[in-house]
Amino acid sequence: MLLRAEAELSGALADRMLVKSDYDLAKVQLRRVVGLNGDFSLKKEPFADREILPVDAYLTTALIERSDLKGLEIQKKMSEQQVRYASGAHWPNLTLSGVYSVTDPSPAASTINRESIFAVVALNFPIFEGGLRLAEVKEARSKEKQSGYYYDDLKKTVEIEVQAVYLDLLAQLTTLKFLDDQLVYAGDNYRAVARQFEFGLATSIDVIDANTLLVAAERKASDAAYNYQMAFMRMKQATGMLLKEILAQE
Repeated sequence: MLLRAEAELSGALADRMLVKSDYDLAKVQLRRVVGLNGDFSLKKEPFADREILPVDAYLTTALIERSDLKGLEIQKKMSEQQVRYASGAHWPNLTLSGVYSVTDPSPAASTINRESIFAVVALNFPIFEGGLRLAEVKEARSKEKQSGYYYDDLKKTVEIEVQAVYLDLLAQLTTLKFLDDQLVYAGDNYRAVARQFEFGLATSIDVIDANTLLVAAERKASDAAYNYQMAFMRMKQATGMLLKEILAQE
């Protein structure tokens, strides 16, 4: 029993050193990214449950807030306007101009026209341009269709991305609930075995096994909570809310 306890202790110390090394490396990387000078400490915030909305709510938010969709939507509207501009080139051009002039020479002749007013109305329309206008209209309509295809394709891609993240979010939430229950049972089991050991009803091996089960349950529950929060961050990214919050803070 003593040898097993020593082996368990040595293994735990080795795992602790590996975790501490990863923790120190993560702090160094965080200091470089954030721009901190000197040492710092991290404050653990309590995990807060969040309500998962229906998938349609996330899809609606993504269609409104995604910056890439907004950019393609603007490009699509510009292509539609370009078609109207190219089609309008077929219409005749109407030009109006007017002139009012006054002359007052000295000495003035008897036949001089001191004031004159005239207007010019010109109607210009192309007779033959070698198909240039028609080619411009076809090109504008082709770009309009292309931008529409790009927008529809990106819209479908965003919908699939949001649905995939939503399914992962539901899976992470379910896994978290199960592991929380496992953690409660493992804690009750450890306390019961420890109590039995005090009265001589259990061996030290039973206590070590119960403690190992409890530590494993705590680690799984912690990983599940982290994965659950990361799933929420991925949902914010998929719906475009993450970029909006970052810009609002800046």
